[in-house]
Amino acid sequence: MGKKIHAWLAVILFASAIILPALAESFTLKIYGNANMDNVIDEKDIEYIRGIVSGTQSPTMFSDVNLDGMIDENDAVLAEKIVTGTEENLTIIDSANSTITVKYPINSLVSLNQHSAECIKILGEEEKIIGVEQYAADKTEFFPDLSKLPVVKSGSDCDFEKILSLHPDVAIAYGWNGAVSSSLEYGKSLEPHVTVIGLNLYQPFNISQEMAQLGYLMGNPKMAYEFIDFYESYLDTINERISQIPEDNRVRVYLEQNKDFAAASNGSGLNDICTLAGGNNIALGLAGSSPTVDQEWVIQENPEIIVKTANHGNKYMGYEKENATDVRALRESIINRTGWKTIKAVQDDMVFILSDSNAAKPTFFIGVAYLAKFFYPDLFTDLDPQDIHQEYLTRFQRLDFNLDRQGVFVYPPLEG
Repeated sequence: MGKKIHAWLAVILFASAIILPALAESFTLKIYGNANMDNVIDEKDIEYIRGIVSGTQSPTMFSDVNLDGMIDENDAVLAEKIVTGTEENLTIIDSANSTITVKYPINSLVSLNQHSAECIKILGEEEKIIGVEQYAADKTEFFPDLSKLPVVKSGSDCDFEKILSLHPDVAIAYGWNGAVSSSLEYGKSLEPHVTVIGLNLYQPFNISQEMAQLGYLMGNPKMAYEFIDFYESYLDTINERISQIPEDNRVRVYLEQNKDFAAASNGSGLNDICTLAGGNNIALGLAGSSPTVDQEWVIQENPEIIVKTANHGNKYMGYEKENATDVRALRESIINRTGWKTIKAVQDDMVFILSDSNAAKPTFFIGVAYLAKFFYPDLFTDLDPQDIHQEYLTRFQRLDFNLDRQGVFVYPPLEG
């Protein structure tokens, strides 16, 4: 693998960049008022709506801001209110593909998935959260204040009576998650008393759009775009370098999720971050997002790198861990699987454990940085995933948490 990268390193450093489309630039913001169908609502949308009225522009999906079937000056006025933050209602298409109108401003909400709680903290609007799910309550290091709030959901069990007793304006749940829409199901029990919004906030290729939506919903789009710009700057650097590595020269990777022999295939967040990091996933052609494989298949495929994720907050990794004793044992158990000493990744000591708190999560970009470092260390000598993680915690989560002394997120630790 090292010779392969050295051969391409000079080409990549001196050739002109072929940059993959940036995630933040490639989405259409799904909020009515985004008349010109870009990724933000601004003065250009007001002008575009007036262009529709005058006949110089064509109607678009989000130009009828009040959804009255006509595009007129009233829509331009409403778009202007969104730009100035004085709107009374905001209508979006959420992650469940539902058209939701939210009364504005949102003063209180319950977070029915931990990702929404994390993202609302990024926006600095966590004081509006009045109830959380058990996963968030269990993360006392990461959610020191939110973990003390009433728990309104545990696993798949949602306490609708408790939610209604809190009188929130909004509940944020997962949208479509495979074949199930939590937000649609919860809406049957909570609406019309509580507006239920589906936002997944964990899929790498959708999160920028959802984060921007959340920014508008919470009244702080500026911080949402600041966060998007933050992680896009790192992803752009990674994309620029790996885009010039031919497919045949990319490392072959076996990705294993939390459950033993549960590979990551198309549709999984782990596969998405592997793609963004330039890896060639050996399980990509298998059916399902988490196909079960046998160890003989892995031996036959002979991957160059093995990456296994471990649950955040469990016995192996996370913000609550004080040492790497358990995850070291986990890695040893993988290396010592029957017949695996013949696999190139094991022989080359290229077996890594990654905390899934930085995989299919709002911090997926940290996972991408780690994978890029695993896959192409010579190409990313200047990339420090822990520094990115630390900046995220300090700048966007406003946590006094020192990664040099606290938590375990990757094993073995990276050098350089």
